[in-house]
Amino acid sequence: MEDAHLSLETLAKWLSGGLEHEEVLRLVIPHFLERCPVCRERREEIARLQKEVGHWNEEVVVLEGREAPELWARLAERPYAEQLRAVEEDDGLHAWGLCQLLLKKSREAVFSDPGKAVELANLALRVVRHLGEAYDSNWVRDLRGRCFAYLGNARRVLGELRSADDAFVKAERCLALSSSGNPEVQVEILDLKSSLRRAQRRLDEALELADSALGIYRELGDRHGVGKTLLQKAKIVEQSGDLPKAIDLLQDAAQEIDPASESRLFNYARYNLLGCLVQVDRVSEAEELLPEVRDLLKPDAQPLDLIRLLWAEGLIHRGQGRLGPAEAAFREVQREFMERHMGYDAALVSLDLALLYAQESCTADLKRLAAELMPIFESRDVHREAIVALLMFQRACEEETLTVDLVRKFAEYLRRERREGGM
Repeated sequence: MEDAHLSLETLAKWLSGGLEHEEVLRLVIPHFLERCPVCRERREEIARLQKEVGHWNEEVVVLEGREAPELWARLAERPYAEQLRAVEEDDGLHAWGLCQLLLKKSREAVFSDPGKAVELANLALRVVRHLGEAYDSNWVRDLRGRCFAYLGNARRVLGELRSADDAFVKAERCLALSSSGNPEVQVEILDLKSSLRRAQRRLDEALELADSALGIYRELGDRHGVGKTLLQKAKIVEQSGDLPKAIDLLQDAAQEIDPASESRLFNYARYNLLGCLVQVDRVSEAEELLPEVRDLLKPDAQPLDLIRLLWAEGLIHRGQGRLGPAEAAFREVQREFMERHMGYDAALVSLDLALLYAQESCTADLKRLAAELMPIFESRDVHREAIVALLMFQRACEEETLTVDLVRKFAEYLRRERREGGM
């Protein structure tokens, strides 16, 4: 046990103030942490805060990490224009921790309120401009790069792809000026840029970026990052039309993600897997997975998640020959999509209904369905070429010339047009 303690020379050097800081970290601190569970827990908390706040300095992490929510409270209730003015004029708001908190809130808001996510990223950019000499200049450049990447990501979700691209150019310029070599910053920007390239239909580039990110996450031992990037790759290959490969990637992702600590990511993987399985008619596997996905979604599912889950359930019913429950599910989903003016989705579920009717030679039902399609033609998200295809489908229903094969061709055309249009 003697060598588990500090040597006499090390202890004397430390007490006299002659031990270098690096030696203290290497020799003294591990000794105390090993023997004091309270200190060990506090060191783990500091490590967690370092990751959350995104700074290497323990003092900055503890002080600014705790202060950030209070600083945000001074801004949260103000109009956006006043927030911008306050960040410019109030020196007390020029803090690393506040900038990190704004980025975290931007990432959280990006799908529920992308406009708000843009505002939060812009506020973070204003804060980072005022970070002074107390912070390492290379780390500030990294943080500025992350701000631009978050801004680009929010603009992507808004559909502003050109301005999103501009933001990522600035993010990469910041990284090029930094000599920190921080892989966690690099991989985060790669990950977000891959999403932009997917939205731009530059799928080969998106896949290349995702593969680069995956390699870095594996080197870092970041299982969350690995699982998230596998989901990104699955989405890219699904968009390219390779559903079997997407299924393999989603199954791999579920193996990497800890459902206890990363429930939202795990749920997303299983939900997407169910959708891909029904699209390739692997209905028995989908039916086996359905109860699990339904239970996973129960706590915090969004309305659209439940509508799409009902759609998948209808496809499973149809694939298993349960035509009554399939029709009821499709009818409910069609009604929900029409009420939300989601033209592409309403058209696709209408074609699922049409396939069911065509298989059963229900001519009257097909004619009624054709008449119900008129609201879809007024939807803003259905472009002209797709409208032409729907008109041809409607005419075939009315003229009783619609066949099962023709319905499948219409459905595949609409799905392809939607993928290629980035819908």
